Amino acid sequence: MEQYVDLKRLLAAVQNYRADGTLPNYVDDIDLVCARVLAGNPFDETAIDWKRIAEYEKELNGGTWPRND
Repeated sequence: MEQYVDLKRLLAAVQNYRADGTLPNYVDDIDLVCARVLAGNPFDETAIDWKRIAEYEKELNGGTWPRND
């Protein structure tokens, strides 16, 4: 059941980013969710998408997540 909850959170974060370019306020938590999903299934497309989003956003922000304030 925990994996299902992780996948729902990850999918929502990716869908919101694609829809309007917004990042959730809890990006660090989504990074952990992504790592858990990839540990269970290294080919999960949603987790791979989040990993790409994270790398892109962090690159734009000098290596860290942008501030949400």
